[in-house]
Amino acid sequence: MRQRNSTTLTAAIDSLVALAIVVAAVAWANQRQMPEGGLREFLQMRVTLLNSSFSIVFAVLWKECLEMLGLYRDNFTELLRPTLRSATGCGIMAGLLALYLEARHAKGPVAPVVVVFFLTAFAYEMMRVFISSPRLRWKIGDMEQVIIVGSGRRAAKAWRELRIQHYGRKNLLGFVDDRDPSLMPPDIASRYLGRIDELPNLFLNQVVDELLVAVPNRSCYDLAQQAIAFAEGAGARIVCLNDSYQLIHSKALRLRSALFLELVPKDDKRAAAESLKRALDIFVAASGLALLAPVFLLTALAVKATSTGPVFFVQERYGYRRRRFQMWKFRSMVSNAPELMGQLETQNEASGPIFKIKNDPRITPLGRFLRRTSLDELPQLWNVLLGDMSLVGPRPMSTRDVSRFQHAQLMRRFSVRPGITGMWQVVGRGSLSFDQWISLDFSYIDQWSFALDLKILARTVPAVLKRSGAA
Repeated sequence: MRQRNSTTLTAAIDSLVALAIVVAAVAWANQRQMPEGGLREFLQMRVTLLNSSFSIVFAVLWKECLEMLGLYRDNFTELLRPTLRSATGCGIMAGLLALYLEARHAKGPVAPVVVVFFLTAFAYEMMRVFISSPRLRWKIGDMEQVIIVGSGRRAAKAWRELRIQHYGRKNLLGFVDDRDPSLMPPDIASRYLGRIDELPNLFLNQVVDELLVAVPNRSCYDLAQQAIAFAEGAGARIVCLNDSYQLIHSKALRLRSALFLELVPKDDKRAAAESLKRALDIFVAASGLALLAPVFLLTALAVKATSTGPVFFVQERYGYRRRRFQMWKFRSMVSNAPELMGQLETQNEASGPIFKIKNDPRITPLGRFLRRTSLDELPQLWNVLLGDMSLVGPRPMSTRDVSRFQHAQLMRRFSVRPGITGMWQVVGRGSLSFDQWISLDFSYIDQWSFALDLKILARTVPAVLKRSGAA
């Protein structure tokens, strides 16, 4: 019953938004025809009985159309289906709007109204679908990987809770402790990963999302503190057993039912800001893919006409929580560039684990133009829509570069989603050293706010136009 009411409310809000988009599209297309009274008088001229009746019919048909397409009832787990359904629904309603305007012999331009309505409604609908579908919204996919600190009774209790209450969501990698493995229970000893001081290597070489501290507080305080320091440096979430503390105040009562308690819980304001950031990602990515379709087509034709090989360069990169994903770019190098890289390693001009040559012979003439204008990055809007990337964040790194990391602290850069642009883009782009690059990444992570993202986005445009530091 609650779900039905929620669906009805969503559909009602959706219909009102669709009507608002129609009004905005009409007003935008008729700017030159507005009287001296401005927008209010312009709208009053068009609020007739027929228009009001059409608005009611349009709102009802919008709800019925999208409901028939399943956009209100399905919790989508992949992108293609809702994209096609949203495009179909918005296309049908745009066609209906065009028929009405033509039948009414509208004085203003019909085509711009219909086009603006379709693009805006499609972008809005994709954003709504993403927000209402958690698997699409955050798209991590893999189970969270957990290491338990401890090997005694409390560690066994934590493991039991993982198996029962978090089955299918959390996976135990193993236990770390300074105790002799021969003194541990057999089931824990078989999953023993090493001593506490071996945690940095584990963070460096494995995907670790969470460190669960399950040792006695009084007798093992220094041990727990050492493990927490390693986890904090690597950007892993730190969790302790809830029975470690006496929760008295009313605000903490809701936590008593959970055995695990985050050491640094996320506050409501930050959670809201992160949801807003994701909503902006979806809206801009969906709008950008629709509006820039002609640019995509022309760029694809240019790439295909000027060099042999595929239009897109698809490479596996590390993203949020060190999950791998396929990153898309317009190809700016020769088709066998990955194979030629081994021959150019001795010419690497970059410090640290990254690879960079100022005049890379693998880059095509068109590729240099694409890189200087950042046009080669446009396909990453698809990665943003999928949830693999964000508009703003640290750059996603290749598996080659990450495999050469030597310090576990570098894993902290994967504690947020990678971005198309970031601090590096507005400060120095390709001219930065690896240490400067990492320092900017950490500065972004530590100082993050939604306002900072907006500031970086605003500064990215002039940085790209100046082509400062572009490869």
